[in-house]
Amino acid sequence: MKSDIDSIYAKGIRLAPDAYDFLEKFALEPAILQKILASDSFMLTKDDLDGILSAEEKIPTETVVSRSPAFKPEAKEYAPNYKVIEKSDVSGKSRCTGKLEDFVAHFRDRYARISKIVRARISQNAIVPTSKLKSTSGSKVRLIAMVNKKQMTKKGNVLLEVEDEEGSAKVVVMKDTPGFKVHHKILNDDIIALDGKNVDELFICDNVEWPDIPVAREQRKSERDLGIAYLSDLHFGSKKFLEGEFSHFISWLNGSEGRADLAGKVKYIIIAGDVADGIGIYPEQEKELAVKDIYKQYAMFDSFMEKIPDYITVIMGPGNHDAVRRAEPQPIIPYDMVKSNVVRVGSPSRVEIEGLKHLIYHGNSLDSIIATGGLTYDKPHEAMLELVRRRHLSPIYGQNLIVPEDHDYLVIEDEPDVVHMGHVHKNGHMLYRGTLLLNSGTFQDRTDFQVRMGHVPSPGLVPILETKTGKVNYIGFKEGVAGT
Repeated sequence: MKSDIDSIYAKGIRLAPDAYDFLEKFALEPAILQKILASDSFMLTKDDLDGILSAEEKIPTETVVSRSPAFKPEAKEYAPNYKVIEKSDVSGKSRCTGKLEDFVAHFRDRYARISKIVRARISQNAIVPTSKLKSTSGSKVRLIAMVNKKQMTKKGNVLLEVEDEEGSAKVVVMKDTPGFKVHHKILNDDIIALDGKNVDELFICDNVEWPDIPVAREQRKSERDLGIAYLSDLHFGSKKFLEGEFSHFISWLNGSEGRADLAGKVKYIIIAGDVADGIGIYPEQEKELAVKDIYKQYAMFDSFMEKIPDYITVIMGPGNHDAVRRAEPQPIIPYDMVKSNVVRVGSPSRVEIEGLKHLIYHGNSLDSIIATGGLTYDKPHEAMLELVRRRHLSPIYGQNLIVPEDHDYLVIEDEPDVVHMGHVHKNGHMLYRGTLLLNSGTFQDRTDFQVRMGHVPSPGLVPILETKTGKVNYIGFKEGVAGT
């Protein structure tokens, strides 16, 4: 044991006190010692040693899950009632060739479908295209257009350059108008309604509206009293994956962790991506991996799925860490990766569950919408709201990788009853005009990157929707995380 420590120090590697204490008590296998000596770390902690020691032993040979013999789940008495409406590009095969024509067709489709939503809104003003603005000089009209550029004028007004299918126009949003009060929310590529009058070469706007969700919508509920558990960002294979806490969640589903009444209602589990931690997702990721084989990462996931009660339907989509393309829409996770019996969907996807229309999206664009200002990672539901208002899941072109298909799968054409996202590792939910916006957090502990960024996740906190009442419950499986 002394020779192990001497060998490590001879390589110029230093040991943190907890790592030194560990090596004083335990001898290392020669192969493990060689891995340590081959590392490029300046200092090793006990966590680092644990990662090296368990790298090949992290695959659970038998996931221990306790079951209560007295558990009589209500959900077991019902047949599943779900329908996949749209999986997005499930094949991963694209007709797109990357030519200019593809982008033109993509944005024409986006504009046509979102402008149709805006046109359906009641307005006192006649809708006119940019090509007819000059003929309406002095009359109050409505222009529906996509924003190309936004800037402030010397007089403190907002100048927009916009276009529709027939041409372009310059729009001035005047100070001291309702439109100016919300000008900070106008983003490039927004498709909005602009109310105003055409004067000479400018359209003078006093009001701005987004496609949004209709006001007069009530929350939809189901007839059957069942539950849906929402998960995301599990990150199997990461050193920070909370294996013990996830085991407790599986045991809870089996009636052994308290709140058996709620556990017995769970009929569906939806996973909104980042099932695995992946390989090569970011620079030097291998230092944070306990399992460096993508197939083994998914094998860990499969091992846990075997312990979920067979009456529960699991619906699984991909995220940016999964073994699919990064560009959206993302296809399903391949069958040679995940072998368990789950319903596979892409990201985004639309699934009707117990009559509730779900929009499931990993949430890659939350980063770019939060970066526009006024939004935070601590309240992901507020960022989700900005996407829903725009009726598009990635409204800012160039901030998020997309495949310019002739059908834009990221348009939110129908009003969803539930929008489920992940990606930011923070729980949050709100009810907005009858639509439940819900971010399901994570089962990965706080990473070094999150510490540097000051981002505090909420791991091991699972939201459960009771479909008959519309109530959202949180069950915490990590010590120090409160569940209600």
